[in-house]
Amino acid sequence: MSGSETVGRDVERASVSAFVAGVPDSPSALVLEGEAGIGKSTLWLEGVAQARAWGLRVLSSRPAEAERTLVHVGLGDLLEEVLDEALPTLAAPRRSALGVAMLRDPGSGAPVDHRAVALAVRDVLQQLGEHAPVLVAVDDVQWLDASSSAALAFAFRRLRTSPVLVLLTRRLLDSPQPHPVEDALPPEHLLRLPVGPLSVGALHRLLLDRLGTSFGRQTLLRIREQSRGNPFFAMELARVLSTDRTPSEPFPVPKTLEDLLGARIAGLPGPTLQALSFVAAFGSLPESMLQRTGIEPSVVQPAVAAHVIELIDGTIRFTHPLLASVVYRDLGESRWRVHATVARLSEDPLVRARHLALSKDHANAEVACVLDEAVVLARERGAVAAAAELAEHALRLTPSDEPEARCRRTLASARTHQVAGEWTRARTMATDLMEQTELGYWRAEALVLLAELSVDRVAEFLLEALRETSSPALQSMIHCRLAWAMRFQPGFDHAAAALELAEGLGDAGLRSRARAVQAILDWFAGPAPTPADLVSLTQHLPSSLGGERLVQEATLAIVHTLAPVSTRGQARALFDGEYAAWSERDEPRSARALWGLAWVEFWAGHWELAGQHAAHAHEIASQYGHEVPQDHLPIAVIAVHRGELELAREHTERAMVLADEQFGFHPPQHVAVLGMVARWSGDPSAALGHLAQADRTAAVLGWSEPSVRWWTPDHVELLLEHGRVDDAVDLLDLWATDATRTAREWTLAHVTRCRGFVAAAIGDVEGALALLGQAVTEHGAVGDPFGRARAQLMLGTVRRRARQKSPARAATADALETFEALGAGCWAETARAELGHIGGRTRADGLSPAEQRVASLVAEGRTNREIAAALFLAERTVASHLTHIYLKLGVRSRTELAGRFHTADQP
Repeated sequence: MSGSETVGRDVERASVSAFVAGVPDSPSALVLEGEAGIGKSTLWLEGVAQARAWGLRVLSSRPAEAERTLVHVGLGDLLEEVLDEALPTLAAPRRSALGVAMLRDPGSGAPVDHRAVALAVRDVLQQLGEHAPVLVAVDDVQWLDASSSAALAFAFRRLRTSPVLVLLTRRLLDSPQPHPVEDALPPEHLLRLPVGPLSVGALHRLLLDRLGTSFGRQTLLRIREQSRGNPFFAMELARVLSTDRTPSEPFPVPKTLEDLLGARIAGLPGPTLQALSFVAAFGSLPESMLQRTGIEPSVVQPAVAAHVIELIDGTIRFTHPLLASVVYRDLGESRWRVHATVARLSEDPLVRARHLALSKDHANAEVACVLDEAVVLARERGAVAAAAELAEHALRLTPSDEPEARCRRTLASARTHQVAGEWTRARTMATDLMEQTELGYWRAEALVLLAELSVDRVAEFLLEALRETSSPALQSMIHCRLAWAMRFQPGFDHAAAALELAEGLGDAGLRSRARAVQAILDWFAGPAPTPADLVSLTQHLPSSLGGERLVQEATLAIVHTLAPVSTRGQARALFDGEYAAWSERDEPRSARALWGLAWVEFWAGHWELAGQHAAHAHEIASQYGHEVPQDHLPIAVIAVHRGELELAREHTERAMVLADEQFGFHPPQHVAVLGMVARWSGDPSAALGHLAQADRTAAVLGWSEPSVRWWTPDHVELLLEHGRVDDAVDLLDLWATDATRTAREWTLAHVTRCRGFVAAAIGDVEGALALLGQAVTEHGAVGDPFGRARAQLMLGTVRRRARQKSPARAATADALETFEALGAGCWAETARAELGHIGGRTRADGLSPAEQRVASLVAEGRTNREIAAALFLAERTVASHLTHIYLKLGVRSRTELAGRFHTADQP
């Protein structure tokens, strides 16, 4: 590229060069801003060339104005050179989604989740960045099609540590609002570079280099004044001026750049202008397509000679976007004919449908029906923005004397905007539908949509919808949603009403949905044993509530009901199967299965695996923008039990922020986690306050299901430690009543253990020993290693107090072994401390075989270096073993260890 092409831009060129030369640790962007023709594209081209020369992986796109409403065109440009390399490396759901979006895969007929497409783009950028820095370059980003813009913005928001540079040019239009792609990047990683007017000297060099023309200074001054220093405008002026004109002679040209370009284009031959009209309507046009219109490609040569268009690899495109805009503007009413021709020749059904819509300026029921089909196809490709535009065209072309069709298409368009994330437009269209029709059914449907788009008026809209409709089927659906929306408020039984309507209709699908809502709400309320078909019922819950959303309450019901070891395999098989079924097709649904598996493995005592499942489920939910408070719950619960208190606090505080936004209150389980964190942080008063608040909120919500109040044993223990025996007994009795009524074996084992705590607190040693021994057995029977270890720890404590030292050591050592295997850090420390309180231990009590060997050599008087050499260990490993030995045996020095290690066992 010659330097003449960037005359007078030394500062801007240096900024672009420095930006491209940088290697960021997270996405960073440079936005070249300025009016049309100011020279942004020239700087952009130079930056792209430098990036390629310096070994960056360059993904580039130069969209045209006519392409802004097409589907994934920009994304296709960006990924064209890397798609074959990247697709095989993607997870199956994302590979499939991107393949359909890029027309590599015909798809299954089901709608592609546009977020899966965007996540695939994120993954591609991340993988490319692992090998070399990546430059994503978009010239005229304001013309980037909405589908591509949404995918890039979604991807950039989720790229945290990848070396990705983003180079954009943006025309400063009437709106000063930044482009969505810019908004996706943190302000501190976004640099804006205004591209301003050229100086007189720079214009002189530019005109001399580009046109071979030199003007007198006064004429140059007038050119700069007329063009405002815009190089493109200045060159257009120079093309029509003679170099020997007098300075006082008026300029025989229009005052605006658009008018000047219009005059230049109008001078082209008629057949050439006809060809250019198709290029302007299409954005860029293959010569073969032009030939199919009946126009020979040679006709465009005058436009090529005049630098109006260029031919690149058999494709015709304008040399500047303004030229395309002027040609399209000057088409006038003939544009209907142009779009009709393009529609007739287009092979892509979405392109055909769009141009067919643009070829009509009045209602046309037949075309509206074609557009309905195109909307479905766009949804299948994951192009929700294009689907929304096509739906609006379908509505525009619906005859006014077809009120039912207008209502149907208004609602369909609103729902398409909802899926596309344009909630303001969706809300406006639903409100308009309310104002346009007196038909109760459509008003009710509009109100249901408004409820879905609302945060604080859900029940209000649904109740109004219920009054508007006389359709029993719609009433049943609304009652289901009202039951869920008002599940935290006492009053009318909407779930029962939904079921009654469904049974009256004899509709099996509606009946299953109503029963699903009723079963889950009843499960939390705990009025009776769990229905035998709970698992199958929960599969209907998402559709009962308005789509495939993450409904963790149903998953929680299954997990707690099937927690005992006798049925745990059923729960694990269910969620394993669900994950296997959906991980290849629908990641949000697979995340729900992982969320369930996290609880299954937590209750089973596989805490590390449980934490992995919970983190993976949360990651997927966050990536897809589905984050809800419950996403954080298993992570926080597992973390607090493992002693990872900061992690537990971090996720709980985030969950509470989300809960405030989505529910308007703090769910009990999250409050209980804060109580547990406070307990292990040495603040028992704060812990009691949090746990009491959790109990109060659970009571207000009607949570009589005992297993969801899993914090009760910790609350009982804290009350006993503070001498509040009566309060502890009252709390325990209520929990026991609920556990007996619902036949929760898992919870009943905890109840037995807690009764042993109470007996110990009031001095009933024999009763405590009996109850705690029974609890050990019961916890073992239901497969609860954590509960069993807690019972053993307390059993060891009671035995120590009864001076039964050997049995005390045995029980406490067993508890310690389990806590260590679980990774229950705080509980393991408590067990070690208890072992330290037991006198007369054997030398190897509580030590692992490796620790026993180290302790034996220390007792012989060997140094760490000698021990390391004897056991073929690193000295650091020996030191680590010693630290654990000191803690387990309650000693502080090598001398004390030697004495303790040789102490004989005492009964």
